[in-house]
Amino acid sequence: MTRRSTRGFTLLEVTLAMVALALVTAVCYGAFHLGMRAVERGEVAVVTAQRLRVATDTLIRQVKSAVAYPARHPDEDIYPFFMGTATSMTFITANGLHGGGELTRVAYQVIDEPLRLVVSESEFFSPDGLGREPLDQPGVHAAVLLDGFRTLRFEYMLSDGVDTEWRPQWDGREEETLPGAVRVVVEGLAGVETDVWGQEIPIMATTYGENTGEVEDEDLAEALEYDEEEDQPSSRTWKPSPPPEDDEDDGEGDE
Repeated sequence: MTRRSTRGFTLLEVTLAMVALALVTAVCYGAFHLGMRAVERGEVAVVTAQRLRVATDTLIRQVKSAVAYPARHPDEDIYPFFMGTATSMTFITANGLHGGGELTRVAYQVIDEPLRLVVSESEFFSPDGLGREPLDQPGVHAAVLLDGFRTLRFEYMLSDGVDTEWRPQWDGREEETLPGAVRVVVEGLAGVETDVWGQEIPIMATTYGENTGEVEDEDLAEALEYDEEEDQPSSRTWKPSPPPEDDEDDGEGDE
């Protein structure tokens, strides 16, 4: 009669098996955790890219379409309305968020707690009302354009046709013209590959057009005439006057 072996696992074998199982579990959990983090980072990058694209598209359309709308200082000086600092800028654009091709006063501001870029618009303004009130609070119809960044600043290009200079602020009363371009610099935006992201936006009125971004007395007279007709500060139909054309020679083509 044969005796069946009753020998089982030793304590050492059980311990080694448990250690091996723990190592395999740890490796699997680590791979799963890394995969989940990669998916989350990818989702954050996609969302950030979408938000940044919307903000960039809005800025490009409105800054490119900035017009040299005449504003009148209390001392009767006429200047193109464009005021900008490192954290805010306001100007008149022909490309409002609501569309329609009407002129709109737009304001961009970096607001704290939490840090975010806010844009607000107003269709009602007048040459005598522009530039009188400080730009320190967003308007009633304000919308958050971008958030989640560490810093955001605006810069403004001064060009004399030969050399260019980027400035941290712009005052249309002093410069008497629009800037040649606006630069937006964003730092610390989560989901962006580089820590610093920037976009330079040329202003068509000064870069591509024959109008140099300046205003004349005729522009002010036309804007004021429309305000008086409508009996309210608005500029829905005002358009900057075209630059004067060169007179042709009277004798051109005569034999």
